[in-house]
Amino acid sequence: MSDENDDGQLEAILKMTGAWYGAFAKSPGFSNLSDSHQQEAGAITEFFASHTYEHLDLRPREWNRRAVVECCTDILPLKVSAKSSFFEAIAPVLSAFFRFLHEQSLLSNGHALADVVEKLGEKIVARSKDRSAWGPAKGFVMAAQDAGVDIQDQAALKAFMMQFNLQQATRSQYADAVQPLSPFARIPELQPRGPKFSPPSSRYDPCPCGSGQKYKFCCERQS
Repeated sequence: MSDENDDGQLEAILKMTGAWYGAFAKSPGFSNLSDSHQQEAGAITEFFASHTYEHLDLRPREWNRRAVVECCTDILPLKVSAKSSFFEAIAPVLSAFFRFLHEQSLLSNGHALADVVEKLGEKIVARSKDRSAWGPAKGFVMAAQDAGVDIQDQAALKAFMMQFNLQQATRSQYADAVQPLSPFARIPELQPRGPKFSPPSSRYDPCPCGSGQKYKFCCERQS
């Protein structure tokens, strides 16, 4: 599959999921979520849809039990750089979302998937805090945030990256075993506080902040 076809498929998936979410946001199931969970719901459904496609090659109507477990306990906690509130909301949000889709005859196994994800809440949060399991990109972004670095400031981010790489190198017994992040390394789950630039012509173009994400998943959410 070419990158162009892949992007086209992802765009179609996100449009479908976005329409489903729009209807879900008007439902009693959504209203029953806490305010904090409602605030995270849009991002959670989008990330779930995009990552199950990009990593598991599954479209929404192909979602299954294995995909829910793998995406929620392995992919999202290890790759997404977000606050604890995001991960605490995954199980209740997706459970309500799946049940809504089942009731609307949009996802035939929605109730079964809801039952699965409801049991994963504690594991999702625990996995999101397991630093040893984080991917290198998430590890770097979270370290920068912990250090108080404004990750929207590219100069500050590059300066921190140099310091970060130096610290990593000094901790290693063998210098040639160290694989430092390049100043141009892709940081896929970077989520800046707010855009300070003009948006791209398409919501699916790379975000101008340099995160490596599509604009729709990145700074558009903060506008």
